[in-house]
Amino acid sequence: MTVEIVLRAAAAALALLLAGRADRRVEAVVLGALAAFATLGPTRTALPDPVEAAAIAGGIALLLALGTQRAFPSVTEEAARTAALAAGGAAAVALFAGRRLPGAGAIVLAVLAILAVSAAAAECCRAGGEAGWREGLARALGVAMPAVLGAGLASALEAGGRGRAGLALVGGLAAAVLAWAPAILAESARVKAELAEEVRLGLLPPEDAEALRFPWTRRFEKRFGRTDERREYVRSALLLAAARHQQRHRTGEAVRLRQLEVLTFRTRLRRTQDARAARFEPGDAAEFAPEAAPPEA
Repeated sequence: MTVEIVLRAAAAALALLLAGRADRRVEAVVLGALAAFATLGPTRTALPDPVEAAAIAGGIALLLALGTQRAFPSVTEEAARTAALAAGGAAAVALFAGRRLPGAGAIVLAVLAILAVSAAAAECCRAGGEAGWREGLARALGVAMPAVLGAGLASALEAGGRGRAGLALVGGLAAAVLAWAPAILAESARVKAELAEEVRLGLLPPEDAEALRFPWTRRFEKRFGRTDERREYVRSALLLAAARHQQRHRTGEAVRLRQLEVLTFRTRLRRTQDARAARFEPGDAAEFAPEAAPPEA
């Protein structure tokens, strides 16, 4: 057993330990770096072929999937931020590992690492809002999809040669972004279906439910208040929709636990709504209050 094998095994073990804290910034960067080191090693002397690229991307994804489980954020914005940090750490290690490769070899490894982390994180995010076989399928795709995309990137590089290497790398980065489409669409459908009942019960304004459907609409919705209020309100609403969705697809004790989560997130929503409304009430009252009588001489 060589020193490199021991170091890569240790990196894989540490990645699994840190994955449960991937929602923290530093830990996310270190997680990506460790996962990339475990699969790529300290130095690469040749670019991976499609089979090896699939193994590398799948290995990175497997470490993320096994370690994060339910610890990975299920809100797409939070998951995307975590993925970006982890991808940055993985890309840095990939660039270092490919430092002896000719041409843009190091960049190829970096794009492969970014693609693997992004696709795996997107499916981990989607799995966090699902239940039953749907969750299992999302987690399986979180490993299979990066492997397929990694093999596709390597195949495109082999077929295109140096003349089209740039297009292949741009395509790889585009695929890393598009990998989030299923998670965003699943979240949007879940929000639309589950929060409709909250609107019917009068617990959520219909215009808020509509704005919550997509990341780009809820991010710029002025009714959601200050940055801290917006973050709490959006997160509580999205987690409420996920809890309701999971409750309908579970049985036994899990249903009761999800009901407790539903009540918790409803309370948080109401608290944020009250705080948002209270900021306007004092000003309105002061505006229409009668003027105080001048003091008697």
